[in-house]
Amino acid sequence: MRDIFREFPPYEGNAPYIYFAFAEADSRKVLKYLRLLYERGCRVWYRCGTADGPKEVLRRQARCKGAALTLVYLSDEACGDPNTKSSVLVNQSSDSPIVCLDPDGKDRVLAMGLRESVPQIALYRIRSTEELEDAIFHSEGFSLELLGEPVKVRKVSVLPRLSLMFCVLAVVLSVLFFAGVRERFSEAVQVADEVELRDPVLSSAVREAAGGGAITQEFAQNLKSVDLSGMPESWEDLALLPSLEEIRIPQQALLDGAPLPEGEYRIVLTGGGK
Repeated sequence: MRDIFREFPPYEGNAPYIYFAFAEADSRKVLKYLRLLYERGCRVWYRCGTADGPKEVLRRQARCKGAALTLVYLSDEACGDPNTKSSVLVNQSSDSPIVCLDPDGKDRVLAMGLRESVPQIALYRIRSTEELEDAIFHSEGFSLELLGEPVKVRKVSVLPRLSLMFCVLAVVLSVLFFAGVRERFSEAVQVADEVELRDPVLSSAVREAAGGGAITQEFAQNLKSVDLSGMPESWEDLALLPSLEEIRIPQQALLDGAPLPEGEYRIVLTGGGK
């Protein structure tokens, strides 16, 4: 987790700061939350990795108690993570406000055991960047005292990766040409141009939309609608479909309370309703 958050070092000073509680298993999911906080100049402290011993536990408890505002990322992993739960319960004794961020519409405050301890705890359902900003910057307990200097977060550029891909492709094509097997050129280009979706449900639906052929970069970049036959196990592959506007999901697939994707999508329930 340290490598993932290297651009977001925990605040170690004495000025007012936010304590961000989340399970280590959710570290990749909360990157956008930390990015927003740091770009706005918020001072944030969070637990980076598992506590190694008594000294680290005491240090974490001290930072929790000293926070002016506590944010909690609620998930199934957080509910089962004793360090995340204990951090919040320890922090309530300092009377600082606690705000729970709900990423998928499931109220896990009861599962977290927080309603009994903090009856008036604030719960925000996060489905867009606007709702995330409202939950953090308009919550009770947030003040300008929590702001310092905004951090210029480095944007990840795709140019080095594209350059490397073209170099590798050029070498492969040269070898094929001089080996007298130019007929394999189209196959090599197709493989390099194909987008791999890891979720089987989403992959099957996109491949069907592509007419049963390969999911090319161009097709993935321009796909507007996808018709699912069931509920994907993960929505992470949606990042590879930037133009997607509409998702069609069988109504039956939502009866078990499965989470919908985060983002501004038009959800159409097939078999009745929108």
